[in-house]
Amino acid sequence: MSTKKPIGIISDETLDLPEEMIQKYNITVVNYKVDYQNMADVEGNVYQKMRYAEERGLPSLIKTSQPSINDYLKAYKEKLEEYEEVICFTISSKVSGSYNSALQAIKFMQKDLQQKITVFDSEGGTGELGLLVLRTIKLIEEAKLKLSEINERMLKEVKNIKLIAFYEKAKWLETSGRVPRFIPMQGMEKITGIKPLLGLRDGKLTIIGIKRNVKELAQSLSEEFDIRTKKIRQAGKKIVIAITHADNEKTANRIREKIEQMPNTEIAFISQLCVAIGGHAGSGAITISWDEN
Repeated sequence: MSTKKPIGIISDETLDLPEEMIQKYNITVVNYKVDYQNMADVEGNVYQKMRYAEERGLPSLIKTSQPSINDYLKAYKEKLEEYEEVICFTISSKVSGSYNSALQAIKFMQKDLQQKITVFDSEGGTGELGLLVLRTIKLIEEAKLKLSEINERMLKEVKNIKLIAFYEKAKWLETSGRVPRFIPMQGMEKITGIKPLLGLRDGKLTIIGIKRNVKELAQSLSEEFDIRTKKIRQAGKKIVIAITHADNEKTANRIREKIEQMPNTEIAFISQLCVAIGGHAGSGAITISWDEN
């Protein structure tokens, strides 16, 4: 009789769960490759490096590349030594090749092991992906579902995990080319109090609205969250929330305080954006993700 546990979790690093949760649930995290360019020798985290370069008029953009096939292959082999089956989560395939790397790696596994691995396209990232992983763990632990049943359930439920976000400065996102250019974001920054609201639509990062009179990110973003979830919360359904930030803990905590005053809300976690996302969103960026399931 096998002594292995039933289902293990792998994710690329864009799930942005706090380290204590990653350790608690034994999640294997597959990292992106990062090129800090001229900022490699600057002390501090990625956002401190970016601010340092910007203040001195130096290029402050970084380059990231998806995990390799070998990175996923190594993770699969190690995980299957401890678990009977594995489910691997990635950021949306519309914004990164991480999903494709994860799929291709399965082809290099032994034939009898290939069917034990499922790769799931989250259609999101950061707090969205973190909440999706937490929901999956709950299904594994409480519902005792099989891998095929979990995959089928999550394909339906992933649509009910949402994200909204603000950048602090437009320059990093606009230069990275990660957002459609039909709205001149840098020009909008010069117009006091107007800021695009970002979100994911069909797995793509896009501008989902325009917020006016934005004087403080925490106030405006928490108000938007309130508007978008009010009907569900008034119906008595609890909303589970994740807040992620690019070295902007002060704003994240203000948002937490505001959300905790709203009925039927539960903060699952607050964490810092990984380099793969925050390095393009730029220092100060802030997101709220929530699970409506």
